Amino acid sequence: MSKASVLQRLCDDQLIALLAAQDVEQMTLLTDALIAGGINHWELPMSCPAIPDWLGQISQKYPDFQFGLSTVIDTDTARRGIIAGARFISTPALRPEVILLCRRYQIPVICGVHSVKEMDAALLVGADALKLYPSGDRFGPTHVREMRAEFPDAKLFAVGGVTAANAVDFSEAGADAMFVSSCLRDPEDKAPISAATITQKAKALSDALKTAPASEIS
Repeated sequence: MSKASVLQRLCDDQLIALLAAQDVEQMTLLTDALIAGGINHWELPMSCPAIPDWLGQISQKYPDFQFGLSTVIDTDTARRGIIAGARFISTPALRPEVILLCRRYQIPVICGVHSVKEMDAALLVGADALKLYPSGDRFGPTHVREMRAEFPDAKLFAVGGVTAANAVDFSEAGADAMFVSSCLRDPEDKAPISAATITQKAKALSDALKTAPASEIS
């Protein structure tokens, strides 16, 4: 799949799960649960050095599902992820060397940003999309709307605070896509993962966007 096609799918579907996994079995369980709930993109945090290896074991099982790798801070990790089947790479901040590598491989790279200055720097280096984090007292749809006004043509992906109740608000404010994490599973929850619960919460998010009037999410 081409870089443009990967990015277009992210923007069309709008929802990107951001969940940690502890092993291959848990990755498989979560992937199935997300698909059942209508989410077809998952950015895997580099919470363990073995993540690219696990991704390589299961990515071919889900040819229509888009896995990405998150919190990538060096080219070696980015290369391992791409070879394992990651469709996109995400950096927590500006990493010019990672962006350059992804451009060579024709893989979309999403750069984490907080401010107008950081957004401008990331786009100048060649980031394909911007992962907009909350910044101080600036957060939520209002923050997205302000940054969209500054960069009307950038692909802007919101992270932080997205729920089924406000996903449409983020979209209306100008977010091309949204990362969803704690609304799927509380990171402090130590109980075994419930696939049914993940599916239910994923479905609530996807249904919220599907049932919104077209004018609200255009």
